[in-house]
Amino acid sequence: MRRIKKELFYELFIFVLCIFFIVLLWRQNIYLTLILIALYIAANRFWHKEHEYIFYIIGAILGPVAEIISISFGVWSYANPTFLGIPLWLPFIWGLAAVMITRIAETFVKITKHSA
Repeated sequence: MRRIKKELFYELFIFVLCIFFIVLLWRQNIYLTLILIALYIAANRFWHKEHEYIFYIIGAILGPVAEIISISFGVWSYANPTFLGIPLWLPFIWGLAAVMITRIAETFVKITKHSA
């Protein structure tokens, strides 16, 4: 159980780091993009699972596509877009978000199974 809680801590830590860097660096698209890529690579080296590549790619494609469509209809806009109304870093955070959501959900399932 201790190992599972440690996993959850690391997953939530990566999530908080992503939010921190977005809030801090949203105006510096290239720096933020590089940091998000580095965070994904670092997290992936520690917690690699085959299916996570698929989640990352799907999130990195579908999330921005939905946002581009929404932006084109005037639903919202970004303060510092670089192409098609979205910032350069957005696909990378969507990819990371898809992976982190699945990892956190899987960890909660482990906790539930272990508690039963």
